[in-house]
Amino acid sequence: MFELSREMIAYGIVAVVIAIGVPWLGYTLRRRKRERLRRRGVKTYGH
Repeated sequence: MFELSREMIAYGIVAVVIAIGVPWLGYTLRRRKRERLRRRGVKTYGH
C-alpha cells in the first residue's frame, strides 16, 4: 500500500509541474513573439 501512495505522490507532482509549466510556457513564448514583432515595427499585434 505504501508503494502505491508514493507512486501517486510522484504522479501528482508531475501533474502539478505540467499544469503550471504549460500555461507559463505558452504565455512566455507569446510575449516574446510580440516583443520581437514590436521591435520590427508592428505596434498593434494581438489587439
